[in-house]
Amino acid sequence: MAIEIVLTLQLRAPLALHRTRASMQYTGTLDYIPGTALRGALAEAYLAKHGAPDDTFHVLFLSNIVQYGDLWPSKEGKKTMLLPVTARACKRYGLKHPKSFWDALLDVWTDSGDEKKCSECGEPLDRVSGYLCSLKPVEMLSLRFRLRVSTAIERGTRTVAREMLFAQYTLTGRLGTGDGDPLLFQGTVRLVDPDLRDKLRSLFPPGTILFLGSGRSRGLGQVEIQSWAEAPAAEPLLERWHAFNEAVQRAGGSHGVRYFSLTLLSHLVLRDNLLRPVLGEITPQHFGLPEGVTWVRYPGSDRPVRFLSAITVPGWNAALGLPKPDTVALARGSVLLGQCDAREEQDVLDCLRRIEIEGVGERLNEGFGRVAVCHPIHYMGWR
Repeated sequence: MAIEIVLTLQLRAPLALHRTRASMQYTGTLDYIPGTALRGALAEAYLAKHGAPDDTFHVLFLSNIVQYGDLWPSKEGKKTMLLPVTARACKRYGLKHPKSFWDALLDVWTDSGDEKKCSECGEPLDRVSGYLCSLKPVEMLSLRFRLRVSTAIERGTRTVAREMLFAQYTLTGRLGTGDGDPLLFQGTVRLVDPDLRDKLRSLFPPGTILFLGSGRSRGLGQVEIQSWAEAPAAEPLLERWHAFNEAVQRAGGSHGVRYFSLTLLSHLVLRDNLLRPVLGEITPQHFGLPEGVTWVRYPGSDRPVRFLSAITVPGWNAALGLPKPDTVALARGSVLLGQCDAREEQDVLDCLRRIEIEGVGERLNEGFGRVAVCHPIHYMGWR
């Protein structure tokens, strides 16, 4: 049976993980560490210590036996929660007005067309992105970014290159709220073979230094493994299922029908039979759900309730020193709302458990395809 262990990293230097290929004068940075980057950094550290790839290397980094999830920014003693695309907050002040927080997924049954207002200042609500480190009460995780301006270097003369000024954002090692608590990155590594848990801990013990992102020759991207820990027990799916359906009934859902949400915790890569990316035409059957499962439709319409956004994911193959082909995926935070007949409840629950445990789609060992079913933010953030 697969298990999960929690990996915690701490920044020792500013971090720059480019959102897009660095082909422009200005480049932004991701606010999390993708599983792809984590896997690459651990593989690089392994090769630096052991030399050429061996059987252990292939098991840890080139198979689906070990799946490296995204590491989200976190605060000591807090659990980070990714805000889905259905999250709303004050248009003017955002989550600085925490009472304005709202999740709009269940508004499919209650939306009267009236614009919702912030209860603290009266401004309308708008989409909000980022992370929460607490849902009750609402507390946003604030990050600190720094803009670094640099010049390119001529390789031949090792002097400043003419007209080659560029700027990039970096993440600093401190949070943007309170007393500037240290910024940690935390996520799960999923092990299909539980015996590999001790192997990972012995190969990469706390204190191991890893290097991530760009600008390493300028002192960027140094992180330290702080700890490996057992993953805390998640709220059982059955409890979330009942809580979600109770909220749906209050919102106006139909009796005799069971509802569920699928929230992407990481990017999702799916392809059809012609190898084209599956985006807006995604169906429940792409997730392996039974034929009787459908998406909920907006009242009086055939349009399914799906809050989707697409993203182009670049990458870099460090072994070859070449860029990876761009991958078009459904972006993390996307949300879909499904339904099934009450008589199919048990079969659907079994499928949903498998989805949460195994993931969906391609590149699972790089953290893609992680899904949360009946995420608490959808029924706890709606009122």
